[in-house]
Amino acid sequence: MPRARRVTAAQIAKRLNLSRTTVSLALTGQGQRHRIPDRTIERVLEAAREMDYHPSLVAQQLAGKRSNVVGVLIKTEAIADVRLIQAMEMLAAERGVRFIVGHAVGTHEKVREYLDDFQARGVDAVISIFHNHPAYCETVLAELKRFRHVVFYEKPGEAFGPEAFYVQPDYFEMGRLGVQHLIDRGRERIGLVFSNLVFPYAIQRRQAYEATLAKAGRSVDEGLIWALDERTSEHWTAPFTPELALQAVDALVVERKADGLVAVNDLYAARLLGALRQRGRRAPEDVAVVGCDNLELGTLVTPSLTTLGFDIDELAERMIERLFAGLEGDLADGITRAVVVQPELLIRESG
Repeated sequence: MPRARRVTAAQIAKRLNLSRTTVSLALTGQGQRHRIPDRTIERVLEAAREMDYHPSLVAQQLAGKRSNVVGVLIKTEAIADVRLIQAMEMLAAERGVRFIVGHAVGTHEKVREYLDDFQARGVDAVISIFHNHPAYCETVLAELKRFRHVVFYEKPGEAFGPEAFYVQPDYFEMGRLGVQHLIDRGRERIGLVFSNLVFPYAIQRRQAYEATLAKAGRSVDEGLIWALDERTSEHWTAPFTPELALQAVDALVVERKADGLVAVNDLYAARLLGALRQRGRRAPEDVAVVGCDNLELGTLVTPSLTTLGFDIDELAERMIERLFAGLEGDLADGITRAVVVQPELLIRESG
């Protein structure tokens, strides 16, 4: 007899026309702390009772005793998106699991110590957001093999093979969308402004930049590709200061006559808008600017940022699906070991 499908917080949210975040906070007892109105909390709990909602405790679904704890491995210099971690944590909490976040800093040995700590605490699984750092990937991937279940944000190296559970943001499509948008807006000389060109997201976005230009019949001008760690003496983790933004604008716009810029993120894009103003250029009239990540900042600057982004809720849901599919040994309901999530373009005023 088919197993009855479990009612989810997303279904409750849809029924009540509320956000999944609001419902998750109400179900996990965090509603008042986040200033959700009492009446809204009551509506959520009432709907949960009516729909026979039950959190799925891993300890009740697996043979043997479990810790109901998952380790999340990140490295702060790799800019883990806290929105993603928060969304994943709330979804996991609905099913009785809590997170321990390890900020891997320092040497390779320090990274091993973080994973030793996870192992000592008996975590049921590890979520890795830090396995594709060029300086650490070999160490991290080798050490992660000691854990029974790992879910990766971004496809891991071949060491884990086809059995790996991962969610892959489509960075190539993200790169294509931004460049194609500027081409469609009539921009002739499009520049890239990145922090580095060595991480997978940067490599794929650069490849998309070149492929999209080629498809449009345009050649690639290497002088229009600006990376902080290549064009300055700064490490790629250095803040993108107003002075550095001016260097980028001078190199790309003043010298190379760029009329469109795609930035690695919205923080870079906002700095570029300020530098353009200092050089007497208007956005988007003289230079169109496209950011990335869809941060709230993008709606606070003038002009508001056209940006690229992924649906954080979708990314979190796909990660947690694969977390529990591995823990429970269940790939039912169409859940695969790997999934690719598509980006979206949000058109505002800057480009």
